[in-house]
Amino acid sequence: MNSGAISKKDRLVFLDQIKAIMIALVIATHTILVGTLFSNDLKQIIESAPNYEAISFWFGWICNTFYMNILFLISGYLVPNSVHKRGVASYARHRLLRLGIPLIIAIVLLNNITPFAGMFIPNSTVFGQEFSNLPLNRIGPQWFILVLIIFNAIYCCWAFIRRKEFTIDNTKPVPGWRSWLISASILGVLELMMGHFTGFWADLKDSNLDGLGYQGMHIWTYGFLFFIGCKAASHRWLERINKRLALTWLRLSLVLTLALLASNYSAFLAAPNKVSLELITPLMTFLTPLIGWGFIAAILTWSQANEQLDSDWLTKAGNDSFGAYLIHIPLLAGAMVTFYLLGIKNIWVLGLGSTSIAILLSFAASHQLRKIQVIRQII
Repeated sequence: MNSGAISKKDRLVFLDQIKAIMIALVIATHTILVGTLFSNDLKQIIESAPNYEAISFWFGWICNTFYMNILFLISGYLVPNSVHKRGVASYARHRLLRLGIPLIIAIVLLNNITPFAGMFIPNSTVFGQEFSNLPLNRIGPQWFILVLIIFNAIYCCWAFIRRKEFTIDNTKPVPGWRSWLISASILGVLELMMGHFTGFWADLKDSNLDGLGYQGMHIWTYGFLFFIGCKAASHRWLERINKRLALTWLRLSLVLTLALLASNYSAFLAAPNKVSLELITPLMTFLTPLIGWGFIAAILTWSQANEQLDSDWLTKAGNDSFGAYLIHIPLLAGAMVTFYLLGIKNIWVLGLGSTSIAILLSFAASHQLRKIQVIRQII
């Protein structure tokens, strides 16, 4: 590594800040999904509040244009240097254990807490069912880990075949707006093509690979950003993003998002039902990467401009983010049921309150768990 490269410690500060914010957004966007899938009462409350449901949908869609994308980008960005330090074989073993063990624990333990608890909660979607009929051992949000294992394996194979040392060349310019526009257009077409396999994704949602049923159609975008992250690490592109271009693209993303929202509202006035959304769904799908690039660039430049010391609370939360991601579903479901049992039926209070509690509990629990040395080695 040349003398112009910043240290790993400095680099991780702003990346950890991003991870903390992104995982908090993941938890927030899962609120309506957990509510509708876990409890018939909660589902009825949500569906009886169309304004809340609509705002939740658009909030989730906007977040989905960038939050998992940027997490894959960061993951890829950190891979080459780690492979260089450990060696391909050692890194592959380390990542398989670091990702594989949490994946197994989540599938056979954490993800089974919610359906098992639902057996004893009146009017849950599985209340009174036989144990053998429960939707157990599902991958849920841990689809991210499975895909990450596959991407890491591909990079390790490529690094083994290439047999070239990892070096940093800061002289190679960051790809300009034309390159990103072309990539967004190609990925937009691929997203449209993947979206046509609706039956396949619906079947996945009802299988043990249910998480891939919700996110599998974006696999090309995730793969592109992971491997772009690997390439970017060799040139420190994330640290050298043009701030003016990032701000301009963010404005474009906001304009397109507002235009889509206005189009949906106009269609809804003409046909006030969920079918109205289908009129602009293809356009939303195609524009997802283009809109996402603006948010990603803005987040990266903002986080570096507001980079804090290692003692900063947001950086610490970033260190706890992986554990929070693993355990948030049962905590979110528990928070929502608790609010409901306390007599809170207003969906805004119930939804926002349980989301806030689940975010705090997820990060706090992860922080406490990471004080145990064995667990800290994994998460």
